[in-house]
Amino acid sequence: HPTFSIEALKSDAYIKGVVAKGLPGSPGAAVGKLVFTPKQAEDLKAKGESVILARETTSPEDVGGMWAAAGILTARGGMTSHAAVVARG
Repeated sequence: HPTFSIEALKSDAYIKGVVAKGLPGSPGAAVGKLVFTPKQAEDLKAKGESVILARETTSPEDVGGMWAAAGILTARGGMTSHAAVVARG
């Protein structure tokens, strides 16, 4: 799984750029444009862009966007949420 280096985690750019923190559903790190719909995630992935899919919670309708996303951020759920389980593949 990709990770951020210790130096990167301590950098001003990283510290100032963090928009959310939470429980990890799986190990790893992701970088990308923040999108709010599965369609946005799929469309930008098709153009070669990396995206983070943000949802309140996930549902089966989100799966296409979840597969397209480099990372998934949910407001509800946690390590055993639907998003976490799908992210682990």
